[in-house]
Amino acid sequence: MEQLGALNPRLLANDVESDELCLEVASNFEGIARYLAGHLNERTDILELEEAEEFFQGLGQVWTSLATSFDPSAKDMSRYASEDSRIQLALGLAKMERNLVAGLLPFQSEAFKHEPEIRRFIFNITTFVRIEDSRFFAIQAIATQLLSNVLAPVNPSEAATRHADAALKIYMSGNREDDIIIRLLDSRDPKTNHATLHLLNNLTRNSLTRLEMLLTPTGIRWLAQLLGRMDEWLDKEDNCFDLTASVFTSIISFSLHPRLVQLLSEPSEPITPSQTVLLKILDSTLSSLPASSPSPPVENYPNTFLHPLFNSLIQSSLPSLTQKADDPRLPKYLEGLVLVSEALGTIGLRVQERIDKATAPGADREDVELQMQGGEEQLVKVIKEPRSGIVRPLIDMLRALNDYFPRTNPRNPSPATTTTAVPPELKPFSNLKRDLVRLLGVLTFSDTRVGDQVRDCEGVQLVLSLTEIDEDNPFLREHALFCVRNLMLNNSANQAIIKEMDPIGVLSETGELLPVPEKMKKKGIGATITEEK
Repeated sequence: MEQLGALNPRLLANDVESDELCLEVASNFEGIARYLAGHLNERTDILELEEAEEFFQGLGQVWTSLATSFDPSAKDMSRYASEDSRIQLALGLAKMERNLVAGLLPFQSEAFKHEPEIRRFIFNITTFVRIEDSRFFAIQAIATQLLSNVLAPVNPSEAATRHADAALKIYMSGNREDDIIIRLLDSRDPKTNHATLHLLNNLTRNSLTRLEMLLTPTGIRWLAQLLGRMDEWLDKEDNCFDLTASVFTSIISFSLHPRLVQLLSEPSEPITPSQTVLLKILDSTLSSLPASSPSPPVENYPNTFLHPLFNSLIQSSLPSLTQKADDPRLPKYLEGLVLVSEALGTIGLRVQERIDKATAPGADREDVELQMQGGEEQLVKVIKEPRSGIVRPLIDMLRALNDYFPRTNPRNPSPATTTTAVPPELKPFSNLKRDLVRLLGVLTFSDTRVGDQVRDCEGVQLVLSLTEIDEDNPFLREHALFCVRNLMLNNSANQAIIKEMDPIGVLSETGELLPVPEKMKKKGIGATITEEK
């Protein structure tokens, strides 16, 4: 392309002083950028590698002039072209260089030499005022795209990743002028957000070392800000949500999330808003794992933190629930408990699926032994422990929730009571009863020892009471029925509790309470539930 071949960037550094030259050169840059976008495979023919060093040095000088011209601390700006003209020049230059370096390591290496000038330029155009000025939105996004293309590793080799390694260390150095990421994250421009998230993904993807760098104080600031905006992006169906989730999915895939959970904590608080959002991503990740995936090894298994977090959230929630106190912290405690319950339930189901597969006829005995020694199996074993496990706290919480959230059954309306109305912000958490019963059903499946713990906590009667229909709690009844089945199976002591109860009616399939059949009124008739042969 003749335009690019004839371009001498060294002669353009002073163009920032003339409106006419700014706009003329900007137009040339725009034309070159469009051509390159459609002819990426011709780039090394248009700009031969032998000429690249001098060419990119010239571009660096232009970036130096632009960065200086946008310095907010400069006192005399009279010698420069208008701000709008300089923005147009920067836009054209950023688009051209962005398209020129994308995926070409030799060009990336040359452009990286003036990364400090691009960084200084971005710092200067993301001041408190300019980050909200729509005139700067386009250049903020395009300059970030340029930086992303300069730093993105084109392959896993050391030569290809060293730019990302070096840049991330600089951005996390603690120097205010170097941390352009936190400034870009303040933007409310979707395109700038999108470009910044691509930059973060390119810097950290498939690299344990660089992901660990995110767990430094500077990185935690970035991650906390991202977590704080995920609900906003989800509501807007913005692709930024998926890009942000990708960063945290990478963190989870390298088992770094327990450290991140700890670093996002606050003194005296069992859970923070940032931790809650991270739990949502973890829950989604666990649910998306194929059932056939092997159990992670016991050593350094990452999700053991769910056990103490579950108990801590219950301990924090119970006083307010039992006293029906107005506690503004209660919604976030209950939300966290929903997520932890779902995660533990998912893990429990995966363990049971592996048990079923390993104990099936014809299964390899060595495979059985290996499957029973994984990290998820160990976690399930620990949470079933009578003293330190979660069964007793779960029953206590379920009882408190059952008292706090009245059941709604149009077929069997309860008489009017004087109980305090449930605050609107807590009504959605009525479904926590269902989640806890579901988790209890998973834990009691084929395990009479857990059934014994439930009985010792007087939980059998509680679960039985939840088999009545509740319109505010879809599928609570179904999960409760499954849990009752598990509690009764091969457990004569639990069966005896039902035998001693005086039936007041029979629940139909729709949850309607029907009269007790005559044959059930006869004494001495009982049923024993045993494992099917």
